[in-house]
Amino acid sequence: MDNNKIRWVDRSRITKYWYCPRARFWQYEYKSKGIVKSTTSLPLYTGTCIHDSLATIATFHKEGAEVPIDEIVKLAFDAMKQELMEASEGEVGAHDFAMEQSSLVEGLIRGFYKHTWPILMDTYPKIVAIETEMTYDLGDDVKFMAKPDLIVEDKEGELVYLEYKSTSSKKQEWVDSWNTAVQLHSSIKACEQSLGRTPAYVQILGLYKGYVSYGKQSSPFVYGYKRSGNPPFTQDDIKYEYKAGYKRSPVWEMDGGVKAWVEGMPSEVLSNQFPMSPQIFVDQDLVDAFFRQTKAKEAEIEIASRLINESPEDNQGLLDKIFPQFFEKCQPAYGYPCEFRKLCSSHVEDPLNEGFQVREAHHTPEMDQFNGS
Repeated sequence: MDNNKIRWVDRSRITKYWYCPRARFWQYEYKSKGIVKSTTSLPLYTGTCIHDSLATIATFHKEGAEVPIDEIVKLAFDAMKQELMEASEGEVGAHDFAMEQSSLVEGLIRGFYKHTWPILMDTYPKIVAIETEMTYDLGDDVKFMAKPDLIVEDKEGELVYLEYKSTSSKKQEWVDSWNTAVQLHSSIKACEQSLGRTPAYVQILGLYKGYVSYGKQSSPFVYGYKRSGNPPFTQDDIKYEYKAGYKRSPVWEMDGGVKAWVEGMPSEVLSNQFPMSPQIFVDQDLVDAFFRQTKAKEAEIEIASRLINESPEDNQGLLDKIFPQFFEKCQPAYGYPCEFRKLCSSHVEDPLNEGFQVREAHHTPEMDQFNGS
């Protein structure tokens, strides 16, 4: 099969189309490769730092080596802080914000390693694959790419797919939503075709970031609550959760920093930061429908994209038909505004001169295709 004729798809671009077809065009189809903002969004960078760190923990464990957790979290903390400080360009309050978000990342990684990782390794003693590229052939030169966070075996030798999700919600609705997250279930088919074995089920491992309240990140990994004492009669008292009469205090300014704070965190507080879904079993009818519809839609997208890129002025109608704008996504009441709203709302001669850059492929098969190999 000619690699240049293959249309590689993954769940990110499929769900991007569900979010807004026009955003899908800009990010994945514009001039055949797509474009992205030159600066990485905070949620994406946070997720990347966490996922890379957890993959490193798993790699050391798989190789039978001691996990250098202090080194791992330092790399993540420093990378997060540097990224935010460089992006701030000297804004007022930039240092405190960078310390807040870097401490959040450190706390989540340390907390996960202390609380969740031992449970996982006791339940699933064998690591099979860590962020390994896997594909599923839909036919007609369309292939689905997946890179599962972690594939493990339980004590009975059953294959299990574990997925990390940093989240700002830990409500039951968030947990239940994964039962019908077809783009997640579909990755099992890639596992099956690549490994020759089918995972028995999927489990979501949440890392709760908390929410923003009055401009501050609400998370026990970032802020504690302190009541100043009156030595020698009374000493300072610090709580992990809010209590009347106590003032919010940054964890990174406390004795021992984030490391000591996490080590002393009560187990009930720590466990609440890492929601886990129950075992999720694949709905085969759902997956079959997903791939059937994906294959049909991608054939339509491929033809439309090629015509639009060849002659954009002559194919505005095709752009509107296949990649319509979902205007409510431009500046939603909740969540982040669309990164492409400037391109949709004004005439831009060259997006590369307006804070965008050519998208880099993050899956090896597509990367090889971009490089012509």
